[in-house]
Amino acid sequence: MTTRIVEDRQKGLEIGFKATDWTRPVSFDDYARSLKDWIIRTIERNGEPIGAVYTKGDELHVSIKPTWRKKWITKGLMKELFSCRVTTRVTPGHEYMFDVLKRLGFKDDGTGLMVKEH
Repeated sequence: MTTRIVEDRQKGLEIGFKATDWTRPVSFDDYARSLKDWIIRTIERNGEPIGAVYTKGDELHVSIKPTWRKKWITKGLMKELFSCRVTTRVTPGHEYMFDVLKRLGFKDDGTGLMVKEH
């Protein structure tokens, strides 16, 4: 199985919107507008879009379809995503992600920002 990140902003927006567990309703147009300054790419497994990667500077976020959660990441993708300093924030309602990020090597900087140094 090949999992890779591809340069397809529109597909990334669409799949990321569908894959996100929203804590409050958001329209697709508002979601797309809020990400106008972000680089958005699509995560594919054997050509099937399974998620999206959002980056802006060193900030990184990932949305994965529920059926692919806990089984999408590969060593190659980890190297690609975490090859330099990366920061992220946990969305309210998704506090379980703190443990996931800690297992990936992120540390809380004390302000709620999770940081992974390369």
